[in-house]
Amino acid sequence: MPLWPPTRQSRLPAVLAALALLAAGPLWSTASSAGAAAPATTAATVSVNAAQALATVPATAIGTNGSVYDSKLTDAAVPGQLKQAGVGLVRFPGGSSSDSYDWKTNSDLTYGTQAVDFDHYAAILQQSGAQGMVTVNYGSGDVIGATKTPAESGAQLAADWVRYANITHDYHIKYWEIGNEIYGNGTYNADWETDKHCAAGANPTNCGPAVYAQNAKAYIAAMKAVDPTIQVGVVLTAPGNWPDGSTSAGSPQPWNQTVMTALAGQIGFADVHWYPQNPSSVTPPGPTDAGLLASSAQIPGMVSTLRSQLGQYAGNSSVPIMLTETNSVSSNPGKQTVGLVNALFLPQDYLGWLANGVSSVDWWQIHNGIVSTGDNGSSLYGSANYGDYGMLADGSCVAGSGAQLCEPAADTPFPAYNGMTLLSRFVHPGETLVAAGSNQSLLQAYSVKAADGSLRVLLVNDDPSSSYQVGLSYAGFTPATGTPTVTTMAGAAAALTTASAGTATSQTVAPYSAVLVTLRPGSTVTPPTTPGTPTASGVTGSSVDLSWAPSSSATGLAGYDVVQAAGSTETVVASSTGASATVSGLQPNTSYTFAVYAKDTAGNRSARSGTVTVTTAAATGGGSCKVGYSVNNDWGSGFTANLVLTNTGSTPVNGWTLSFGWPGNQHLSNGWNANWTQSGNTVTATSLSYNGTLAPGASTNLGFNASYSGGNQAPSGFTLNGAACG
Repeated sequence: MPLWPPTRQSRLPAVLAALALLAAGPLWSTASSAGAAAPATTAATVSVNAAQALATVPATAIGTNGSVYDSKLTDAAVPGQLKQAGVGLVRFPGGSSSDSYDWKTNSDLTYGTQAVDFDHYAAILQQSGAQGMVTVNYGSGDVIGATKTPAESGAQLAADWVRYANITHDYHIKYWEIGNEIYGNGTYNADWETDKHCAAGANPTNCGPAVYAQNAKAYIAAMKAVDPTIQVGVVLTAPGNWPDGSTSAGSPQPWNQTVMTALAGQIGFADVHWYPQNPSSVTPPGPTDAGLLASSAQIPGMVSTLRSQLGQYAGNSSVPIMLTETNSVSSNPGKQTVGLVNALFLPQDYLGWLANGVSSVDWWQIHNGIVSTGDNGSSLYGSANYGDYGMLADGSCVAGSGAQLCEPAADTPFPAYNGMTLLSRFVHPGETLVAAGSNQSLLQAYSVKAADGSLRVLLVNDDPSSSYQVGLSYAGFTPATGTPTVTTMAGAAAALTTASAGTATSQTVAPYSAVLVTLRPGSTVTPPTTPGTPTASGVTGSSVDLSWAPSSSATGLAGYDVVQAAGSTETVVASSTGASATVSGLQPNTSYTFAVYAKDTAGNRSARSGTVTVTTAAATGGGSCKVGYSVNNDWGSGFTANLVLTNTGSTPVNGWTLSFGWPGNQHLSNGWNANWTQSGNTVTATSLSYNGTLAPGASTNLGFNASYSGGNQAPSGFTLNGAACG
């Protein structure tokens, strides 16, 4: 958890004007292998289950950031480079610049006229084919708006931007967010983000999360009044990262709890940032190469917690999550950012978030500028003596220790760009990430199933000294015989090479390298026919019966999965061997959308059926309680769930015990907001001191993590203090 504010050191326009020197060649080098001992070889096993879907790859999966101060952003080569790297989203106007930027005059409060205006940015989107995301000025929007004729608020200034983009010019900018890292406005003793709502001094009381949420409501209303189709995101904190959980005079409750509660039902997407390492000037020290490469293990827990918070405080755990900034280190970048290790980290970073259902991951950034004061120590891989957050060099120079340091020529790819290019060859929008696992902790395995039946496997070796001889096995997929196509990323520059190598069941992965194996199916894959659109019957306040026209399969039909669809997110809520199923554990008077997939005995899945939308009945009779149950995140062998317990009776409940039964082999791992136990298939949650009293009509939120195999149907038979819930 960062112990100081995670800001990005930026190359600012005033500095740009002074950088008129020619760029030198690359400062990294490939170490000679002459006389070096061959790396040790370790046996490894990778298992791929093509029948176990994790997530669908969104069109916006691979994103990055572009900044108004980047004079190289409008270079002719940039749109093609973005397209080659598979970039599907570009965020603008760039980090903290957003909260001091006047889009109408293309100027910054401190640094004046900027290099890239909004129309330049829109042209880049059009030429690259990427979607746009705009961060409107929250921090000084009111101040800038007051200078206009007639004067207007920051919310109106933002609405003008939406109108200019989508009504006047038809730029089709779908994603908009309100401010950047506003929690860095002094609320928590760290002040790097412009916020003119705040009084001077430490921990001001007039600019905490409640003030942000109140103003964000006005922004959302004004912007969506212009274009109701846009999605408006709000600033949240990544769980476990500063300032998550912090409080102050201006924030008596943590940032996420306050913002989510105030904006429940209005959040278009959750906007979070994640930089896994801190500079070495703080305690604990960083960065380290091993620490960076291991950090993606934190991602499932962060997503799970964030979805739990959204369910508990915002009332909707399915709100899309977008990671709009990420890179290796939170400030003062050093040699790691321009080296091979960052290129290896990048696909692991993206795939960790995407496999857990996040809608976009956005690298910081396209160009950024040279920094000589970061960590360039010998303990880190590589020989560069500078850092740069950019994927592409900008040709800038800076004074070093006794000599001038210069980057390669503008638009020369750094290794991270090659890491993104490899990632874009591995995943394409609409494809399905499937389960893959390795028996070696330093060998990471990922897999994706394409619409044409082919399978790709990505192997990343995080070990700097050992090579892995990898044996691969497959479930739900039979690879074709012959030598597969393999793309390798290796060497100090993270160069990409493609050749035929190894077999479908055996690959060698060198130290600090990544291998992408593309496999054709061994025979023509004919998935089951598409099930009929389900019809609903027997609708109650907590369940619905669904039935559909059956599918057929040449290889044998194994059954059906019923999914609940919420935007691009799908969650399996029931499984059956026949053409009907009951979905239980639903919340009264709530709209749900369902669809059905058929699956065959080889693990192949049909196309999705049509959808049916059902509104459950209002809570009536039965008992003096109701329980809303929702699954936030399901990764195939475990899941996170939230429950909302409501007292529907006319008298208070003083101390409660909630019980329910599992329909399958689910097993409780841990839980929160109650004392949780499980005996056989029965789970019991007992109230705590702070939530034991429920007045008539009052609710309390609780949740848990659990493991399972096979289907994951919702629990049933909820009882409160021994009486059945209605």
